[in-house]
Amino acid sequence: MKKLLLFLLLVREYDLWVYIVVYVGVPLLIFFAIYTNLPSKEEKKKQKELSEFKNSIKVLIKKMDEIPDWYRIIQARGNGHAMMVNAGIKADNYEYWGNAHKDEYIMKYKESNLDVEGIKLRIEKFRLITTELEKVIKIASKLNLNVTTEMANDYHAARASVLGAEKALKEMTS
Repeated sequence: MKKLLLFLLLVREYDLWVYIVVYVGVPLLIFFAIYTNLPSKEEKKKQKELSEFKNSIKVLIKKMDEIPDWYRIIQARGNGHAMMVNAGIKADNYEYWGNAHKDEYIMKYKESNLDVEGIKLRIEKFRLITTELEKVIKIASKLNLNVTTEMANDYHAARASVLGAEKALKEMTS
């Protein structure tokens, strides 16, 4: 009852439309302003997917920080593969690069600078790098995003390195 009396007293001093605007119009405007700025389902999905992509890159970086020497080998090989593109050898020519890496491993093996355990370790580390790069590349592909040329070269180098190490292991143990 007190509120009604207070309202009636205020209405006398001001026009009713002022109260309608203040108590109804402004809140409605605020509501619609907030509501129209909310992300749509598609935008929320895209934000979630981008977050997943960013997270996969963070995981990749964390895992590569755990094996920095091995990742530097792959990065150097990726850069080397990229330079040979001008000579007509594609970075993703796994057979060519795999054989080149195999020859390197066999030469080290014959010089007693690499043993079977060492080649198995290479296979393990290079597979880990390949797997982690693959995860990022698959998510990027799903989102129609491009990965950097360097990341693609690293992936190709890692795959070729695994292939070369597997071929070398087969030759070393046969």
